[in-house]
Amino acid sequence: MLSRCTRAHPRASTRLTLPPRLGSRKPGVNHQLHSFHCFRHTACPAAARNACPALCGAAAYGAARHRRGAARRSVDRREGGEVVSHHALLGLPEGIADVSEIERAYAAARKMAEELPSESLVKELHEAYQAVLSEATAVAPASASAAPRGQLAAEANVVPGSQKVFLQTFGCQHNQSDGEYMLGQLQDYGYTVVQDVEACDVCVVNSCTVKTPSESRGLHLVNKASQLQKAVVLAGCVPSADQSLPKRLPHVSMLEVSQLDRIVEVVEEASKGRVVTLLEKKKSGATLPSLSLPKVRQDRLTEIITINAGCLNFCTYCKTRQARGGVKSYALEDLVQRAREAVAEGVCHIELASEDMGAYGYDRKTNIGELLLRLSDALLDLQASSGAGYEVMLRTGMTNPPYIMQHLESVVEALQRPNVYGFMHVPVQSGSDAVLKAMKRKYTVSEFMHLVERLREGVPDIYLLTDIICGYPTETEEDWQRTLDLVKRCQFHGVYSSRFFARAGTPAARLKQLPHAVTKRRYQELSALEALKVDRFAPLLHRRERVWFAGSDEARQQTLGRTKNFAKVVVPRDDALLGRSAMVEITKTSVQHVEGHVIQ
Repeated sequence: MLSRCTRAHPRASTRLTLPPRLGSRKPGVNHQLHSFHCFRHTACPAAARNACPALCGAAAYGAARHRRGAARRSVDRREGGEVVSHHALLGLPEGIADVSEIERAYAAARKMAEELPSESLVKELHEAYQAVLSEATAVAPASASAAPRGQLAAEANVVPGSQKVFLQTFGCQHNQSDGEYMLGQLQDYGYTVVQDVEACDVCVVNSCTVKTPSESRGLHLVNKASQLQKAVVLAGCVPSADQSLPKRLPHVSMLEVSQLDRIVEVVEEASKGRVVTLLEKKKSGATLPSLSLPKVRQDRLTEIITINAGCLNFCTYCKTRQARGGVKSYALEDLVQRAREAVAEGVCHIELASEDMGAYGYDRKTNIGELLLRLSDALLDLQASSGAGYEVMLRTGMTNPPYIMQHLESVVEALQRPNVYGFMHVPVQSGSDAVLKAMKRKYTVSEFMHLVERLREGVPDIYLLTDIICGYPTETEEDWQRTLDLVKRCQFHGVYSSRFFARAGTPAARLKQLPHAVTKRRYQELSALEALKVDRFAPLLHRRERVWFAGSDEARQQTLGRTKNFAKVVVPRDDALLGRSAMVEITKTSVQHVEGHVIQ
């Protein structure tokens, strides 16, 4: 195994750096003491406005009733000309690591600045927020009392493949598939996979950069593992999209997304106390990991197949292209073969993963319609030859509107097949042409509506999901109302909504941001929309539907399945149903799912 790995992944291009010298950090400022000293001093600029006496009682940091006072003090100090650190500007103590606390303090300070009003201060607050958040999610150096992680001290006690590894994945289905491949390689090499970070020797964080909260959660785990004196490997989209991370996290090994087939090398070196920085993208023609790599499925009945990586878009708010690059598609025959292998291994659901399914084949002489039809045919042939019937179902992945519209008729044909779920996830992001143009989304509202209407014409009960961004910087109240109107018109089964959050390094981050209160209100308005509370499964009541079962809810003692048009069905638990289909009579419906009992 070792020789095979060495031949497949030459170490010559791996750049090793020793961990930083151990030592204590520079002492931080005592926040409470500094606050009292400053605001009782006669030179305090806030005193001139009679603000200081009222604010001194808020010096104790932490309680919710004090946050507004801390923010006010910081604003007063900044407006008075005093040079204030990033932490002090937000009313925070040095060294804070609580991400949610940082976000709340930023919101309070920004609200104060907007009431002044002061555009320059709003900008400085945002810069301070980004700096404090980066520091909070960065990894602190190991303490001087920790066991040495140097090469000579560690190598003498390390047997290759003998360590315990913990891996956690954040983000989309593509990331989930990447995580399964990394687990498969690590387990195949001999590592023991454990279920919590405290029990591991090496912690692997498969990170996501699509939104600030998801990125922060991944970096928080890096911080936690490092504090526990674990060797840490940061993989996934976060290090791939930010080449400055090695300087911020000098003792964390990093792995670029196209290099996931070298995870064993990186973990092995990390376990010896070395730091590996492998952030170069593979050369053209070898940028996609093999579909035949060892894999550990998180759900034994579901196979996630990545059909392509990367994106053709340059959306102003997104970092996906920075992380994954342009579109790179797997060969159609390789995908069909992977599906056959998965069926032979006992899966009953196949899910396609992609940053943009509609762009599949753009770099090859094929397209998504052809792929769906070929996969459907291959699965039907397998099922017919085995006599199993339509037991294996295929589910499409997320697709942006521009490219799926070029192959819409063949996609509709595939969705009508008996072994393809009537399901589509098509993010619209906004119901305003002006906002879509500012986002560089490459389609109009009318084009999106045509897509929805054609899908419903071909598959009347199709399950439709979309994404909405609330509070894009250029979004006016009129733009927002158009978005709400679109959601009402389309009658989606579900909407993934999120407040706009500027991603560092994107064009949208350079725009003037809307007030936090505005983005929050719009998010709440969308969440409360009556159109999202309609029971769209009501027509199924008392009907008999074929259901494909692939999951269990142990807490509720239920078995879970999906109808052809992807309605979630729960029945009394019966593990014999898993991996096959059965007829179910629907006895109750709701917004989220339906209930019933098996009749055949």
